[in-house]
Amino acid sequence: MKPASVIIMDEHPIVRMSIEVLLQKNKNIDVVMKTDDSREVVNYMHSNPVDLVILDIELPSIDGFTLLKRIKSIQADTRILFLSAKSERFYAGRAIQAGANGFVSKRKEQEDIYHAVEMLLSGYSFFPSETLELISNPGSRNGVTDDTPLSNREITVLRYLANGLSNKEIAEQLLLSNKTISAHKSNIFSKLHVSSIVELIDYARVKGLL
Repeated sequence: MKPASVIIMDEHPIVRMSIEVLLQKNKNIDVVMKTDDSREVVNYMHSNPVDLVILDIELPSIDGFTLLKRIKSIQADTRILFLSAKSERFYAGRAIQAGANGFVSKRKEQEDIYHAVEMLLSGYSFFPSETLELISNPGSRNGVTDDTPLSNREITVLRYLANGLSNKEIAEQLLLSNKTISAHKSNIFSKLHVSSIVELIDYARVKGLL
């Protein structure tokens, strides 16, 4: 049987390497690429089939939700496992809504990543039980909520703003125009009813986005 092809995308080389070492326990898995560059992944996938992409939601030049759409437009059957060091409660539900097949918090044991990969390659999904409970029973929140009115792109811009980046710097990171970032910023302030970066930082901290 041909090994399953896997791409590992994370900003940190040490994380990419540790995940690759973890997956080497399974001879039926072939890590074909480790990178933080979305262009490399997109170019590779235009000519090579990929079974699974392990994808950090918070990449340096693109958010994971945007990249997921690009990957699915190239290879609809490629499975996506989202990783994040930020709020599991916030992002896991959004990962499901975006069409991801799994979500693992970097705060958990690495064995969770290995188990999730095996599950996804076997055709199953892998999400935190609390998130699945919330989706199956929306009336039972138990504190696991995503009540923010922001879109995924606005969440990405919010994180950059809260980390002190200017509109121009964010535009360069996301390959967008200053005008577009300015519009996102205005929408964020309006939707959250805040009037300063300090208030925005407080909101991001409460939501576990920093």
